[in-house]
Amino acid sequence: MTVLTIPAWGVAELVEREPERPGLGQVRVRVEAAPVHPADVWVHDGTLAALLPDAPSYTPGWGVAGVVEEVGPDVVDLAPGDPVLGLSDWFDTFVGTHASSVVLPARAVGRRPGGLAAAQAAALSLNALTARQALDLLDLPTGATLGVTGAAGGVGGFALELARLRGLEVVGVARETDRGFVEGAGGRLAMRPDDDDADLAEALRAAAGGGALDAVLDTAVLGAPALDAVRDGGVFVAVTGPGTPASEREIRVDTVHVVGDGSQLAELALLATDGAITARVAAMFPLAEAADAYRTVAQGGLRGAVVLIP
Repeated sequence: MTVLTIPAWGVAELVEREPERPGLGQVRVRVEAAPVHPADVWVHDGTLAALLPDAPSYTPGWGVAGVVEEVGPDVVDLAPGDPVLGLSDWFDTFVGTHASSVVLPARAVGRRPGGLAAAQAAALSLNALTARQALDLLDLPTGATLGVTGAAGGVGGFALELARLRGLEVVGVARETDRGFVEGAGGRLAMRPDDDDADLAEALRAAAGGGALDAVLDTAVLGAPALDAVRDGGVFVAVTGPGTPASEREIRVDTVHVVGDGSQLAELALLATDGAITARVAAMFPLAEAADAYRTVAQGGLRGAVVLIP
């Protein structure tokens, strides 16, 4: 098998290794597509060095879409040849998907419908699952008003669409150039201020009809300015620990910690196949050009996933 390794910060090398055999509760997936996320870039460039254990090298990669190659002796709900998508809980295991095959817990792997291409499925794996689990954490009733920052981004875009399916009234913070996507996803656009995030809460309230919101999902890591838009006793969910503000005004503040869940991934894949959510792919790179893919993600401004193809 071919594995992308980071032996030194800023370096990406391909190495050949013997395929790992899956053990109890595991499956080995032949990788057809693996997305690149900002966290992968931060592993590559050393931004996360202080959080990583000492190791000769690291293999980035959270999400994967591919085909089951082999299953552990106790796995009965997946079989070789099954098309799947999955998620590595990377910060817990440091098992990366930027490789030609990867062994994952069977619980973190779900079936992929035949009509969903690998690249689109890979785009779902981390971002859509994070959005789904964040909405579960918010636990809002039908008709509640939700603000989503970074509404045109990877997690935010899925959050808009999934929130609409749950019957929520959604306001998405984005630029004017993303109005079509936000409104097409069922949200109302709140223009993000160019310079002063102090105006963010006002923009959110105005787009929601003038009142404070029941909740905010802060995928853009804006923190306190977004919290200001939430009503007293509302809910605020962040996507990173460092981006989680302190609670105030009896607002419940939480941070979503995404966990691989095959059944949820399978549900999201069906929604994408039916057109209920949109798996956007901005660019695809061969695994051998991973360094270029990392640079593309680092530049930002993308509307869709960057995907590696082994």
